[in-house]
Amino acid sequence: MTKRERKNDVSEFCIELGKHLRALRKERGLTIEEIAFKAEIDAQNLRKYELGRQEMKISMLKRIASAFDLTTSELLVFDKKP
Repeated sequence: MTKRERKNDVSEFCIELGKHLRALRKERGLTIEEIAFKAEIDAQNLRKYELGRQEMKISMLKRIASAFDLTTSELLVFDKKP
């Protein structure tokens, strides 16, 4: 796999994770601001994550999962790729 292919793969993952985060938030009837407050992050950063425009560190993933009352493993269940 080339460097460009790896980068595209990461970008696709970020977009899919963002869609998943947004779907979870909407499903629970929460605003970006409410989840951001619970995760102790800036709402603007959460918007970027939801749009797949920004990669996140594992520590951030853990904080967002916690804001949804999920484990990081539970939050990543959407990823069906091998």
